[in-house]
Amino acid sequence: MEEVQNEFSLVGIEDKSASENIVKPALSTWQSVWHRLRKNKLAVVSLVFLVLVMLYALISIPLVSQNSANQFDTGTAKYKNLPPKSGLPIPGWDGNMTTPGATESVDVYAKNDVDQNFILGTDNLGRSVAKRVTVGLRISLFIAIVATAIDLLIGVGYGLISGWLGGWVDTVLQRVIEVISAIPNLVVVTLLAMLFGSSMWSIILAIALTSWTGMARQVRNLTLTYKERDFVLAAKTLGESGPKIALKHLVPNMSGTIIVQIMMTIPSAIMFEAVLSAINLGVKAPTASLGTLITDGQNMLQYYPYQILIPSVVLVLVSLAFILLGDGLRDAFDPKMADE
Repeated sequence: MEEVQNEFSLVGIEDKSASENIVKPALSTWQSVWHRLRKNKLAVVSLVFLVLVMLYALISIPLVSQNSANQFDTGTAKYKNLPPKSGLPIPGWDGNMTTPGATESVDVYAKNDVDQNFILGTDNLGRSVAKRVTVGLRISLFIAIVATAIDLLIGVGYGLISGWLGGWVDTVLQRVIEVISAIPNLVVVTLLAMLFGSSMWSIILAIALTSWTGMARQVRNLTLTYKERDFVLAAKTLGESGPKIALKHLVPNMSGTIIVQIMMTIPSAIMFEAVLSAINLGVKAPTASLGTLITDGQNMLQYYPYQILIPSVVLVLVSLAFILLGDGLRDAFDPKMADE
């Protein structure tokens, strides 16, 4: 019998304790989300870009004020409609352009005897486009972020109450959402403009009053799902109150959906503000926003296209970055995207 046993050899793990070792390190929920998000290169690039944009907007507050962006020399016309000039021999960015009525490209700065470089050119009043785009970006981001924050507070609270209480309360609250969703946004904006005037705060209020319904619906649906889970039933058994369960258990579990919804709401708010400015219901001149800059630049599109292209490119890049980051976060928060 011993001779037969000697003919066989142990294959595999000889040390039993080695088979019990965990090969992959244990990751928390947020570490797992970041691990999956890093694999999405577009989302990471968008995140870095948005962080840089936010930092630039904050740093520019003491450096570029609204008044400095609105200032122009009324005594001379030499600063009007100057093309972008970087000081480097870069085609299209060297201060040369074909002025209206001319047949050849000339150095407009030398022609007008301007000894100052405007990196993004000037508008039809001689104001720096770079300063106005900086202020416009700041105001558009402020409008979108504040409106989204109000949307977050109303939508999450409303959805939690509707889903948690259920019954006739849920039915009534959902009918209210349907009524609000049926009202066109433009009607709400027009009424607010008549009551409070066309201002930044009326736009914020209009966006907040009309965009929270999507957040409320998603939170309500998740609340209906989670409130029957074991961890919620256990919290009820231990005597936890409804508000505590909502804040300690429900909101953290639905945080991924909320964050993704926020990333989608911000670019929608930026675009909405631009559309309102285009139809003269947005921020009023001389206050600069990306929407008002695009509206002002469209009148000069034939002769000075840079005046509309620059704010349009900024608007598209910021909105696209938020959308790509939102898509990346949606995949990162999806457990199905985890590594097998």
